[in-house]
Amino acid sequence: MIRWLWMIGFLLAGASLVEAGPLRITSESLSVDNAKNRAEFSSTVRLTKDDFELKCDRLVTFYKQQAGGELEQAEAYGNVSMQQGEKHGSSNEAIYKQFEGILILIGDAKVEDPEGTIEGEKIVHNLRTTATRIQQGDSGERVHLTFETEDDEETAAPVGKQLP
Repeated sequence: MIRWLWMIGFLLAGASLVEAGPLRITSESLSVDNAKNRAEFSSTVRLTKDDFELKCDRLVTFYKQQAGGELEQAEAYGNVSMQQGEKHGSSNEAIYKQFEGILILIGDAKVEDPEGTIEGEKIVHNLRTTATRIQQGDSGERVHLTFETEDDEETAAPVGKQLP
């Protein structure tokens, strides 16, 4: 029991060694497998770090035991949503890569901010720079980008007419 609490303490606190601010995970239930360096959080899961928040139904975390339990990667499943500043998004699944500082949204992925919306099978969001890039999925589905403007009528020209 004490070893389990010790590992969870390092899992959560160890992540702060890579970047400023602690990483926190809350959920209604937790299962730990020290032999596989794995912990599974389920039911109303919330991962936060600095201004970043990830919510999901189930989160499977993988940590490096030799590095004091540092979080290496987390995989989110079911009702995945994220927010960082004014950007918010959703997907079916997500992969959070701690050392790279990226979040990969997978399956019906969508990210919105005040400037527009991007949609596709896979979206890669850099948590350090807040830059977001979209990738075509294995299904070959095209990506979508929608720009928000103050007055769409002024920015769109009817076919056959030129803007002044």
